[in-house]
Amino acid sequence: MMTDNDELTDFERRRKLIEGIVFAPDEFIEKIYDDYGKSILSSAGGALGAAAGIAVGGPVGGIVGSVVGKKTAGKLVLENGPFISTEGPSAVGAYPHLHRVGNLIFVSGIGPRKPVTNEIPGGPIKDESGNPLDYDIRAQTRSVIDNIRIILEEYGSSLEKVVDVYSMLVDMDRDFAGYNEVYAEYFSEIMPSRTTCSVSALPTPIAVELKVIAKV
Repeated sequence: MMTDNDELTDFERRRKLIEGIVFAPDEFIEKIYDDYGKSILSSAGGALGAAAGIAVGGPVGGIVGSVVGKKTAGKLVLENGPFISTEGPSAVGAYPHLHRVGNLIFVSGIGPRKPVTNEIPGGPIKDESGNPLDYDIRAQTRSVIDNIRIILEEYGSSLEKVVDVYSMLVDMDRDFAGYNEVYAEYFSEIMPSRTTCSVSALPTPIAVELKVIAKV
């Protein structure tokens, strides 16, 4: 006998799965995610792959769907749109951490501020009165890239999928060499396209900010 579920398209089945996930107990989802979440995200090919995890079948398929569905909320992403990370640094304006369009992820400009504390690794470039301070461009650059990694991995992507980088430096003469050195540690094998520009200021007392485009 044919059931209502048999008459659904693959797209509609995924929709039903996602709707059911939303009501799963939070404590169950958190436990599974803490134990297995990141490896599941990686092996399932990211959020979209896991959304289609119905194809996995059995308990594993249920875990994949539940974990990724709950932790990625609206980004299970059968549609394009914005995503606000729960683990990245807070935004300083009305913008998301990233916005997906098709198979591309456009990450907003990200600075070195640490999530939660807003501490600037390597120190701020000036004090509250605007007086210049010494700072470590290498520490700031490393923190920027780590912040981008955190955001991409929470979404189900990774640094390895970055295809374009737009970098902003407040003091090109002082900081290019140190920034370039740290940048190479992360991207010399990935080789995304890159543009580095000098800017007069950034919204917080930081020396460097990166904006990237990555694949899903």
